[in-house]
Amino acid sequence: MILTCSTCSTRYSIDPTSIGPEGRAVKCAKCGHKWREFPPGDMPKTIDAAKPAENELNDPPRAGVQGGLSIEQMTAGQAPSPSRTGGRKWIGWGLLLLILAGLVISGFYARNYIVQIWPGAAGFYQFLKIDVETKNVLGLEIHDLKTKSVLQKGVTTLTVTGIIKNITEEPQPTPRIKVALIDGKDQLVYSWTTTVEEREVPAWGEIAFSTSMNQPPEDAKNVKVDLVELGK
Repeated sequence: MILTCSTCSTRYSIDPTSIGPEGRAVKCAKCGHKWREFPPGDMPKTIDAAKPAENELNDPPRAGVQGGLSIEQMTAGQAPSPSRTGGRKWIGWGLLLLILAGLVISGFYARNYIVQIWPGAAGFYQFLKIDVETKNVLGLEIHDLKTKSVLQKGVTTLTVTGIIKNITEEPQPTPRIKVALIDGKDQLVYSWTTTVEEREVPAWGEIAFSTSMNQPPEDAKNVKVDLVELGK
C-alpha cells in the first residue's frame, strides 16, 4: 500500500494490515504532517463471530493507537535507514577514488614500460608534457608538414614547410632537416638538407622551418622529411 503525504508529497510503502480496519493516525517522517489513514476499499474486512468479553471492552486503548504511529515506525524494517545507505554510498565513492588514484600513480611511474609495450601511448604522455623514453633519440618530431608548388615565369618552385616539436622536458639542439623527393615507385629522386636559425628547440616547445627548390624533377611524386642529428 502506498501512502502519500498531502503536504510534502513524500511517498511511503507500508503493509495495509498495519492500518487496521478502523484506520490509524499516521505522521510523515519528513515534514511531521499528521493525518488519519484508512485501509483501501478493496481490502477484505474481518468480522468477529464471538462478542468480545466485557473486560476487553473496558481495556484502555493500546499505547500508540490513540496518538498514532509515525510512518517511519510503520515502515521500519522495510527499507534500510538513510544513515546506512549514506555510509555505503561514501564507502563506494572512496573505493572508486582509491582505484583511480592507483591507476594514475601506476601510469606515471610505469610510463616507460607502458610505452615499450604500447608505443602509441607516448603521444598521450607527451600531450600531458610528461617525458618518456622512446626510440626517438633526438626527442624531436615533425608536425604540420606541407608542400606547395608555384609556377611563375616558367619556373616551378617547390616549398616545404613544417614544425619541429620538442617532446621532452629538456631543450634539444636543432638538427639538420633532410628533404627527399620520392617517385611513384617509392625510390629516391633527389634530396637536400637545410637548417634554421634557432640553435635549439626549447623544452616542450616548437620551431617552424621552410625550404624551397626550383624546378624539382618531374617524376617526383612525394616528399619525405627527416631530422638528421648534427655531426652525422
